[in-house]
Amino acid sequence: MTDGRPDDPSAQLGVGAAAARLGVAPETLRSWGRRYGLVPSGRTDGGHRRYDAEDLARLVCMQRLVAAGASPAEAARRVLAGAEDTAAGSEPGGTAARPPRAGAGGTVLAMPGAPPEARGLARAAARLDAGAVHAILGDLLVARGTIATWDTVLRPVLVAAGVRWEQTGAGIDVEHLLSEAVTETLRAHRACQSKPEPGRGVLLTSPPGDWHVLPLHVLAAALAERRVPAQVLGQLPVSALVSAVRRTGASGVFIWSQRRPVAPDDAPPRFPVDALPTSRTARALVAGGPGWADSVLDDRVAVSASLADAVDLLAAAPR
Repeated sequence: MTDGRPDDPSAQLGVGAAAARLGVAPETLRSWGRRYGLVPSGRTDGGHRRYDAEDLARLVCMQRLVAAGASPAEAARRVLAGAEDTAAGSEPGGTAARPPRAGAGGTVLAMPGAPPEARGLARAAARLDAGAVHAILGDLLVARGTIATWDTVLRPVLVAAGVRWEQTGAGIDVEHLLSEAVTETLRAHRACQSKPEPGRGVLLTSPPGDWHVLPLHVLAAALAERRVPAQVLGQLPVSALVSAVRRTGASGVFIWSQRRPVAPDDAPPRFPVDALPTSRTARALVAGGPGWADSVLDDRVAVSASLADAVDLLAAAPR
C-alpha cells in the first residue's frame, strides 16, 4: 500500500480519518483546502465531502514538499500543477519528494505492518507536533473507544519509540512528548464521559519506584466509558495505598507493574493483600503488566491478561 492511501482504493475518508493517516491535525487539512484548493473531491449521499485515494496522494505529496522546505503555497501550486506525478507520490518533474531525516537513524519510527492511523500518529510524534497528536488521538478515542485505540494504535507507536531509543539512543524527546500528550488526551476524553454511576470507586496504582503509569490513565478512561468511578494514584508505597483504600472503601484495587526484576537481588513486586483493610462487600484485586511475571500472587488476586480484561474485572466488582 502506498503511504497515506486507504487500503481500499475506492474508500473515501472524512477529514478526521484523512488527517490521522497523514499524522496532522484536521484543521491543517481544512486550512490547505481553504487557502490552496486542496479540497476533497468525493461526497457522500448526504453531501459530506470525502477524500479519495487521489486526494490523499496529493496531500501526502504536499506534506513531503513542505517537510523538504517548500512554503505551503509553493507546495500546493506544484501539487495542483502536477496532479499525475503527485498521485504517484513524486514531485512534478519526476523527483521523489521525501521528508528530511534528522540525526543518526532519522526521525521516522519503524512500524512494519502497523495500521495507517498508527503510522500517522508516529509521524506526528516524530515531528514533536503535540497538537496533531492530541487531535488524532481525540478523534480515535471518540470513534473507537479507549481500549481499541490503545491496542491498535497507541501501543504499537509507544513500542516503536522504545525500540528506536534502545537501538539508537535517540528519540527520548519523542517518547516524552507522546507520554505527556497521550496522558492529557486521555484525561480530556475521560472528562467528556457521562457521570459515573454512584458507588464505591476503583483505585489504580503502581508499586514504589515504578513510574510507568500511562496504562493507569488508559484504564481510567476505559472505566469512565463504562461509568465506573476510578482514581489514578500513580506509584505508591504500601502504607499510602492501605490508607487510600481505608478512606475510600474502594470496590477494587488495580496495581500495574511494568518493571521485571533485572538482578538476582531485585525483589519482585508485591500485592499487599493482607495489608488491605477488610470489606463487607467483595473487593476486586487485580494485577496487570509484565512486572508480575516472576511473582507468586495470592489466590485472591486476579491477573489480567490485558487492559481490556482488567476493565471487565474491575467493572464487575460490586459498588
